[in-house]
Amino acid sequence: MDIWQILMTPFSWLLKLFCQVFNSYGIALFLFTVVVKIVLFPLQLKGKKSMIKMNVVNGQLQEIQKRCGNDKERYNQEVQKFYAENNASPFGGCGWTFIPVLILWPLYAIIRRPLKYMMSLTEGAAAAVATALGLEAFTSTGYGELTLASMMTAENLEAAKAAAAATGVSAAGMFVINFNFFGIDLSQVPQLMFWKEGLDWGHIGLFLLPVISAVVSVLSSLVMQKTNQMNRDQPAPKMNWSLFLMSPLMSLWIGFSMPAGLCIYWIANSLLGMVQEFICGKMCRKDYEAAQKEMAEQAAKAKEAEKERRRIAAEKKAAAIAAGKDPKKAHQKKSKEPGVDLSASREGLRAYARGRAYDPNRYPVTPYWDPDGPAKPAEEESVELTEEEKAIVEESNPALAAQAEAAEKKAKEAQAEPPEDGSGDYEAPYAEDGEEN
Repeated sequence: MDIWQILMTPFSWLLKLFCQVFNSYGIALFLFTVVVKIVLFPLQLKGKKSMIKMNVVNGQLQEIQKRCGNDKERYNQEVQKFYAENNASPFGGCGWTFIPVLILWPLYAIIRRPLKYMMSLTEGAAAAVATALGLEAFTSTGYGELTLASMMTAENLEAAKAAAAATGVSAAGMFVINFNFFGIDLSQVPQLMFWKEGLDWGHIGLFLLPVISAVVSVLSSLVMQKTNQMNRDQPAPKMNWSLFLMSPLMSLWIGFSMPAGLCIYWIANSLLGMVQEFICGKMCRKDYEAAQKEMAEQAAKAKEAEKERRRIAAEKKAAAIAAGKDPKKAHQKKSKEPGVDLSASREGLRAYARGRAYDPNRYPVTPYWDPDGPAKPAEEESVELTEEEKAIVEESNPALAAQAEAAEKKAKEAQAEPPEDGSGDYEAPYAEDGEEN
């Protein structure tokens, strides 16, 4: 027994038990799906609760987007902080939806090779059974074992057991599998051009199974969308058609490329999924109300924190203005420091032609910023307070607001007065080469 047989033992044992008790492969697959759904129900309920919380969180994320604007770095930081504070995850409600697909892998292996996983036969024993039953050119690859299992009947079962025992393998686990389900052979693979095999119910039913599977998948997706929309006061979110059509298209592909038994599993999984969605929707209403209340409190806290941040920034700016500091002149002050010459790039090779009125600080050089490099440094704030900043400072610190307003008024009056030395906007006439002004 290899490692894969050991891992698939629970699945194969359960499917074998239902096959022997009910003598129907289709009923066994349906009951197998019921057991899987019951076992995985706690995970689905947990995923549903996470999804409900994310539906409420989306409103708060939009508020963060409005608050941060185009500052992506700040937005990502605040979103991560918000997820941590609210114990939420953008993928919390998606994981459980892929579990049925993961169940398909071991189930497909068991359906494809029933002699190995359900009857514990080796490849040599299966080949001996095929010889005893008259199956020519038998191979364990593809659907050879499935075809061989469908040939086993009550009449030739003993002969098959004797052939397997002759290879030294225990044949006690061998049994007859009834693949007939309402006149449809579940060991066959449905065909798109079913009429080539004959217009009987067996071939028509095989063709209809994948179609029914896709239709039921669509209904299951619609039910899931309705149950996810827990807040009836808000409009329904825009449907993501790519995700909506993924499950039906997958069921069609599975139905027309694999044995019909998998269609039974997919149909049962979709039907039981709709029942579970309805039950989860009923059980999670209180969780939705609690999450909505929690998010409302978090929104109020975030609003207060943003208000406090704006107040501190406005008071800091007002204090700088009241102290007579001008952020606009910071660049000019820096240019007067020893060893700093911002006009070097504008001199060229004609330093004698600059004229007597030349001011090296009149046109400061803007430092280059690489958009693909490090983050751009914060721009200097305006020397004047905006109307919103004035209102904030007047409400929190009226005295500081009055000082800042007086400083702004004084600065405007100083800018309006003409310079005493008469330099101002005076520009010397252009000097020709070799001449001095």
